[in-house]
Amino acid sequence: MRAVATLDLTVTIVDPTLDPRAAMWGDARDGWVPAALEWLGTLTAAGVPVRALGDGAHDDGRGLLIVPDPAATPGLAERADAAGRPLLTGAPPPTAAERLSAVRDALGALVRPDLRGLLVLRLDDPGASVRRHLRGWRHDEVPREAWERLWEQLRGFGRLSLFCCPGWVDADGAVQDSRAVNPAEWAALDATVAADLGDLECHGYTHLDPDLEAWRQAADRFDEPGWFRELWPPLRSEEPSCEAQSQRIALWQQACGTGTSLVAPGEGWGTKTLRAARERGLQLFCSWASAAWTCPCRRGAGSVGSPYLDEADAAWFAAGLPVVGYWHDRDMAVHGPGWVPEQLARWRDAGARRAWAFADLARAYATPIEAVLHGNGDVEVRRAPAVALITERRPG
Repeated sequence: MRAVATLDLTVTIVDPTLDPRAAMWGDARDGWVPAALEWLGTLTAAGVPVRALGDGAHDDGRGLLIVPDPAATPGLAERADAAGRPLLTGAPPPTAAERLSAVRDALGALVRPDLRGLLVLRLDDPGASVRRHLRGWRHDEVPREAWERLWEQLRGFGRLSLFCCPGWVDADGAVQDSRAVNPAEWAALDATVAADLGDLECHGYTHLDPDLEAWRQAADRFDEPGWFRELWPPLRSEEPSCEAQSQRIALWQQACGTGTSLVAPGEGWGTKTLRAARERGLQLFCSWASAAWTCPCRRGAGSVGSPYLDEADAAWFAAGLPVVGYWHDRDMAVHGPGWVPEQLARWRDAGARRAWAFADLARAYATPIEAVLHGNGDVEVRRAPAVALITERRPG
């Protein structure tokens, strides 16, 4: 009996902008990005098994081939078409849903993680001395009741990521263990982790410019937000070296563990930040400015929405991709214990089915799905992460 032909349900994007030697694909401004990054950003965020190649030399011929700019890779699309391989060329459709449908229709079927209604929760700044020093941002410690109300909301709903700073900076520039300065706050963080309601993640070591002597002597040290940026402080014209930024991440890891994800304090980051994160073993990078994260720590296009926690709207879930809801510990101190529960209730009303921490998302992305479409129309999943899957077929 002749073997039934099978098609790998995977995607390969070939474009010169996807040079693997580049520290970052795209830029931090989230302006216009090449079509290849638009394709890649959506497929990566959706958990679709996708390879990004700078040229076609390493293409293994499996699955769907996307050639965003045929003129940049002469003959590649023509050869794939002649061989009868599924092929898409040109810029992607305008919305994420349309892009996923185009891939599904080209392949005949598509298997991906079920990320519909997924709210990824990100809390910034616990442990940081920015609440003590930066005028206009100063606030009291988060009360115990606010933490308890947060825990109540998470039970049965999901988990969150605590992007914390374990190094507390005194007014004289001395760095102390934030746990010793803020024992009640860290007891709340530890209780969150112990109850498996959250994870500690990297938000820098101190949240301040590493040149603490310069900060101590500066006349504007309590007023200029630029002093409260650690990895690439905007007061510096050139980005610090990868080694310098890696050392800051290493200090955080020595205090808090390996971690999976990085949020740069105050959006102060660049290409060397991403390289440093990769070298320190971090898997995800999140930026509200670009509304994107990357895996592993290489920026792609902004397909992932990243609204503030008080911006709940069903429209964020329309694409079926994860949505990052973020806030600061300041909100819990200033707006009171009921603020986070109120916002999470609104997100549930808007369509949030469950909440994940970044570590949960990293686990879902870590195991690429291996699935095939058999000639008789059956879809076989051979390997997949331990999450619910969606199997979609081409209409008709």
